[in-house]
Amino acid sequence: MSDLASSRPVPDEPPDPRPGGPSDVSGLFPSASEMYVPAAREPSDLDELALSPLAEVIADLADLRTEQVAPDDAEPTAVSIAALLSSPATSPAELADAVAWCYDDTALPLLLPLARHPDAGVRRAVAQALPSVLGEATADDTVHALILLSADRDDDVRDWACFALGTQLSEIDSATVRGALAARLEDPHDDTRCEALLGLARRRDTRVLPVLRERLARDNVFSLEIDAAGALGHASLHTLVRGHLSGWDDDVVARVCAALRLTDPDGVGDDLLDGLADWFRAGAPHATDDDRYWWSVTLQLLEHAEYRAPEIAEQVHYRLQSAEPATGLMLGSRLSQLAGDHGWPRWRPNY
Repeated sequence: MSDLASSRPVPDEPPDPRPGGPSDVSGLFPSASEMYVPAAREPSDLDELALSPLAEVIADLADLRTEQVAPDDAEPTAVSIAALLSSPATSPAELADAVAWCYDDTALPLLLPLARHPDAGVRRAVAQALPSVLGEATADDTVHALILLSADRDDDVRDWACFALGTQLSEIDSATVRGALAARLEDPHDDTRCEALLGLARRRDTRVLPVLRERLARDNVFSLEIDAAGALGHASLHTLVRGHLSGWDDDVVARVCAALRLTDPDGVGDDLLDGLADWFRAGAPHATDDDRYWWSVTLQLLEHAEYRAPEIAEQVHYRLQSAEPATGLMLGSRLSQLAGDHGWPRWRPNY
């Protein structure tokens, strides 16, 4: 069995650009060839930089650049990235490394145009960084850039873009986002295909059900396909998930068990619900206490199926029978907050 959880490239090891790859998105989205500028800018061609949409942002940061460029061991900032962009000596690998590790919200205007950079390593870094620098900005431009990158000709760029759209920004739901993810369900790159599948499952898009049935019927499956089954939570997948309980690395076992519970037609299990009730009766102990086990299992379930929080919260609340202080702890917990976000009426934000 393959586990995709450990296969994602790390930011300081950008993959080599690939000369070609899939770009057909059935005419719904821009083709991969449309994502590239006609030719890379020559290092000495400062006139093109002046015409770039980055130029105005870089100019605004110019006065700060000499004093605030981040040292080599510091996280990249908008100022340091602007300095890299304005320097003819900056290599694509250096720019990609800085972009990949950027968490500065003010760098968003600098990163968005780089979705069309001619170097695949830079584009991959942009797909990785955009969710981290979105901040409080409107998500439209970021989502548009990631949709473009999800159709990139480079495997790793598509992979990171689908991960960003599907999982990191899973709260953003629209027909356009779903369409971009659905266009990658037959992608020849395993990680990309599975990230798109999980992203649609998180949105409970019924198009993934026949896909999951077919893939889980195989002898070998990917861990993200198991995650997707759990996120969708359809009872018809329970037996198929049960057929893949063995052979996983230790760090994947909990995710597989969570998917088994989430697809169980009888619910997430009385053992879990009873254990959670006991957890709150015991005063919701700290993480070092053994009683935390059922709380940890619950968090694993909600990682991919947050919409199940009202169901779990209601059952635990019933088991507590309004006993204080356990009920108070429960109503003020993260579980109740998530349940409230999904319409559970009992949540009391200021309990």
